[in-house]
Amino acid sequence: NKKIPVLRKDFIFHPYQVYEARAAGADALLLIAAVLSNTDLAKLLKLTHKLGMNALIEVHTEDELARVLPLQPRIVGVNNRNLQTFEVDFDNTARLREKIPAEVVVVGESGLKTAIDVQTMAHIGVDAILVGETLVKSKDVYKKTAELVRAGRLSA
Repeated sequence: NKKIPVLRKDFIFHPYQVYEARAAGADALLLIAAVLSNTDLAKLLKLTHKLGMNALIEVHTEDELARVLPLQPRIVGVNNRNLQTFEVDFDNTARLREKIPAEVVVVGESGLKTAIDVQTMAHIGVDAILVGETLVKSKDVYKKTAELVRAGRLSA
């Protein structure tokens, strides 16, 4: 049996939420650099690791990435969506990917809808993708998931 990893995708602000994630069986949680101070980000990351979980640290900009890299993250997610305009820009992931050390797992986030989008992320050099809205809006979640997974495997 393969265990599917569970990510708590929420706005984590308080250590209590990290304990909640662990108690709920999460393997990882989302820490969004844009909404956390450097101090809070460091504290929450340390607690997450102490409890045996991983943190997917989400960044949108070079400035956020510069704040995150000194923390030696294991996983960094680059959000393709501009949170001011809601436009999707895969070039953002390409730009930031170049600045992330090779040993860090890079996740492409937001705006991924098609097999071509998945292949684009693979070409950029991301290690994984995070898909939400596309699956929620899909009429056939199984079919859409299979399409995206197949594209990822073909790109590997």
